[in-house]
Formats: sequence, C-alpha cells, structure tokens
Amino acid sequence: MDYLTTGEIAKLLGVTPRTIIRYIDKGVLKSYKLPGRGNNRVEKNDFIAFCKANELPLPAEKLVTLADITPPTVLVIDDDKHICNSIARVLHKESITTIIAHDGFQAGALLHEHKPQVMTLDINMPGMNGLDVLRFTRENPEFMALKIIIISGTAINNMQQVIIDGADAIIQKPFSNDTLISTIVQLTQGES
Repeated sequence: MDYLTTGEIAKLLGVTPRTIIRYIDKGVLKSYKLPGRGNNRVEKNDFIAFCKANELPLPAEKLVTLADITPPTVLVIDDDKHICNSIARVLHKESITTIIAHDGFQAGALLHEHKPQVMTLDINMPGMNGLDVLRFTRENPEFMALKIIIISGTAINNMQQVIIDGADAIIQKPFSNDTLISTIVQLTQGES
C-alpha cells in the first residue's frame, strides 16, 4: 500500500487523528479524499516529506507493512483450533495464504506439500511437540530458508532451547495482532 490513513499517521506520530486532520485542513500535510465518505489518505512519500520538513523523527521500518512485500504463505501449527483460527483470521486480513496443522505429524506433510515461507509453531503439543518439529525442520536442508516463529505460553521457559534449535522469533501468548504482523514483516522484509 502506498498510502496511509489519518489514524495510521496519528499512531506513528503519537498524536490524535484530529491533529492530523488539522494538518491536512491547513495544507501542511498533502492528502487526497476518497470519493463518497471523503476519508483522507496520505501518500507515504508525502508523509515522509512532511516528517523531514518538520524535523520529525520517524524510523523507516514503521512504514513497511505486509503490503510492501510479497505476502508469504504461513503454516500455522497449534493443537488449539481456536488459536489456529484466530491467527488465520488475522493473516487473512493481510491477504496472506494460511495453512493450518494441529499436530507435528500433519505439519511435516504440509511443509513438504506447500513449501511455506513462514511457520508459526506452538511448543506444547501432544505427540510430536513444537521442539521436535523445530529440530526436524532445521535438520532438513529443504527448509533452511523457512522463517520459524514460536508462539507459545511457555516460550519464555524454553527460550534458550528454541534459539539454539533455530527459531527466528519468539512471541509469548497472549499476543497482539500487531506483534504477529510486524514479526512476519521483519522476518520476510527484502525477500520479495
């Protein structure tokens, strides 16, 4: 996406959306209105120019979203069906293809069949647990480029082991949707 909403800009700058609308109304921040409801949109380049002109610090990585990269295919592995469906809904909103596995054995078959770019993985699962899946995946040269995100309520207890075994990121349950999306962006940025 090459534009930002007033709400997104407000969040980036730490101000209220009304403040951004005032900037737009005064002509300080260049924007355009959508037909119909008349919501404002600001092109990213105009926003960056606004920040530079007003000497506002803005980390460039905050402007990178999943829309700026080729959406990855994500394999979600968790024995809790509600967690799987929740993650899939969040990723679907970002136009990300999601494949779901409820155990380690099913995950192995889906890895070979779909070749995802990212895998989210719970640690505590019956049968083949998340650590076993992580080790299996990292021992297979076919999946060396796969980005693995551990999403677990016990991730902190196993942090040292999952890092040793090759996890790329750890997210502690409960987690925010923004944390999940930003982690995927960070891991897949520059691979499109």
